[in-house]
Amino acid sequence: MRFTRQLILVVASCAALGAAAPPPKPPIGDASEVRFTVQERALLDFLRASTPQTLTVGSSLMSTELTLLDPSDLVLTGGKATFKIRVKSRSIALDQIVSPVVTVDRDPRTNQYYGVVSSLPLQIPGAGKIDLRDFLPRIEVPAVIENPWPVADRTLAVRLRIRRIAILEHQLEVGADVDLAPAVPPRTPGA
Repeated sequence: MRFTRQLILVVASCAALGAAAPPPKPPIGDASEVRFTVQERALLDFLRASTPQTLTVGSSLMSTELTLLDPSDLVLTGGKATFKIRVKSRSIALDQIVSPVVTVDRDPRTNQYYGVVSSLPLQIPGAGKIDLRDFLPRIEVPAVIENPWPVADRTLAVRLRIRRIAILEHQLEVGADVDLAPAVPPRTPGA
């Protein structure tokens, strides 16, 4: 029971990601997949821990730095994550609450998942409306999440290979293959 709770905590702490429409479910009888869900509150805690974030908008001659902070009101539904976040700038008179829409895409060539800001509209005083999605790179979701876990006299490596990510109603579902193996100690220089 203790192992199960710790594994769930490890997985949940590593899986606070964006989400996408669900890919096909694995065939019935595929027992190698572990499924877990992450609730909206845990994802919002992850966003709060990840902010503030600063990004540069514009060209080298006319650019400004925007700071994203204070995320709130996260809702997971319909294959999308929406929330509110404050956008501030020191160089121009800007302090707004915006509502981004985030999805997850899977690159079919690499089977890698990416969080994508599909909409982040911002009203710039004197310049009109821009969509900050054009200035944000997609966010790579690790294909393999590894966490060392001390067991008795050695360390066990818990590896999760992400197979699918889906946004359900008010939760994120992740399916992953789990591999448990003795952790290899890091090499020391000159050894």
